[in-house]
Amino acid sequence: MSTQDGSQEYDALVIGAGPNGLTCAAYLAKAGAKVAVIEKNVESGGGLLTQEISGFKLNHHATYMMLAERMVPYSDLNLADRGVAFVRPEAQVAFLFEDKSSFTLYTDVKRSQASIAKLSPKDAEAFGRLHDDFQKMCDAFLIPATYAPPVEPIEQVELLQNADKLGKVIADISELSPLEVIDRYKFADRRVKAGILYLSSMFGLDPEESGMGFLAPIYVHRLTQNALVRGGSHQLASGLRRTVEEFGGRVVTNSQVQSFVMEGERVVGVRLADGELRARAVVSTLNPEQTFVTLLDGTHAAPAAAGGQGKGGIVAAWGDEIAELRDMASEWQWDEWSLFVCSSGVVGSAPKYEGYEDEVNGALVVVMGFESPEDVLHHVSELRDGKLPDAIAGHGSCLSLFDSLLVPNHVPFGEHHVLRWECWAPYRTDWEARREAYADRCMEKWAHYAPNIRHANVRVRIPWSPLDIEREIPTMKRGAIKHGAYVTLQMGYNRPSPDCSSYRTPVKGLYVGGASTHPGGMVILGSGYNAARVVAEDLGIKGLPGEDATVTEARRKGYLPKAEA
Repeated sequence: MSTQDGSQEYDALVIGAGPNGLTCAAYLAKAGAKVAVIEKNVESGGGLLTQEISGFKLNHHATYMMLAERMVPYSDLNLADRGVAFVRPEAQVAFLFEDKSSFTLYTDVKRSQASIAKLSPKDAEAFGRLHDDFQKMCDAFLIPATYAPPVEPIEQVELLQNADKLGKVIADISELSPLEVIDRYKFADRRVKAGILYLSSMFGLDPEESGMGFLAPIYVHRLTQNALVRGGSHQLASGLRRTVEEFGGRVVTNSQVQSFVMEGERVVGVRLADGELRARAVVSTLNPEQTFVTLLDGTHAAPAAAGGQGKGGIVAAWGDEIAELRDMASEWQWDEWSLFVCSSGVVGSAPKYEGYEDEVNGALVVVMGFESPEDVLHHVSELRDGKLPDAIAGHGSCLSLFDSLLVPNHVPFGEHHVLRWECWAPYRTDWEARREAYADRCMEKWAHYAPNIRHANVRVRIPWSPLDIEREIPTMKRGAIKHGAYVTLQMGYNRPSPDCSSYRTPVKGLYVGGASTHPGGMVILGSGYNAARVVAEDLGIKGLPGEDATVTEARRKGYLPKAEA
């Protein structure tokens, strides 16, 4: 329906059509709410970005799905029926070393242990213990907590400590760094420890950051259960968007929100370049700076009794509480480093790792350049200092080995493959001048281990630096793939701040639900899922699925608070 001035009115408006924005909107639309999603870019999906060039489908950003079918929205929203399928290779990640030794981790822990045992039988046993411990932690608490609102840190620790032995262990490791957690398993072989440490840090987590130990089980365990979205990562975004639209929601692309619309002290809509959209609730999935500085500073309002729009900005008009939000956003800590990715479409054979055991040729991820834990820590130290590491190290994937939909199917000659190189990189580098040369160095590093890729006919190559990530996905300032650093004061109940930890903000009618809220970044859809449930509760919208069974079980065991009656 339309308001008197012709603007559109909704139950909820969602700013940002990334994974969390689409998830939030899909739940609300399916429950019968009138919903619209506003997206600045011409295409929805955010980090779920797949570009097709000459028949090659390149995932420029999100590629490895750590939770895949275990994401609660995957089943709740029937995404399988909307064309979203996952491919999960048995050989998950291989680690190559200069002396031609290697080991491979599989979805089957016994196969992983057999591979590690060739280097160190003792470490094979240690990995078995680590795997079992990490799986239990993920299943019992860490994954269920993804799909529940965060709990105040002191209360959460007390819950875990009082629950059972496993809860005490989780509470204990949460105080540690990822490195300290891995040290507990006393890996003897430097190569094995280097590989496990790299997995714990693969997506930009500082292995020496205290208070982040609880993320080590999530990353290490889930990165041995990794999957690809069949047909390219954007298929997941397409499935979510189809759900929104199937239930009557709108996705408005190529349209940027300029400010909020206020009536009194309440957000009642958003202002676009060509008009206004109004709603009972507005959910921002942008980063804190965009939401609480850019949009709030551009918003003008006066108390409702005065009528109309005032001349003063909302921050000036409403005192300390709003000013504190603005200060929090202005001081938001961004990641010290991000990712450099080089995606290529080639005519030629898949990488063949000469001199290595054949099992590594079929691994989804192949890690190269880290010979010891000290190598990993030195690499991170350089990044922490803002340096582009001297030594090239990272991982490569031949994605088309596992998904034939990523390569041209109309060309009758030659093998076609999609290659993806990924490594850590700082934001503050002259990427305009260095991008192509750095991509050359990365591909030469890969060719050092797989010489045959030097002979491939490169049909398309797209390097992406942290600067390119920021340009394409502005919510990821400084290339921050998680919308902000993972440090103690920006996690859980503190993400983005205690005042917003419930997905509600001190500004009436304004909610948050992006990667800068609990549970954070990566494609796990938790923030959008949690925000949708809060908005539905506040607006009296019925019809959302009940709480996921894993969350209910975590409450029963005492890991999470009991549900309110």
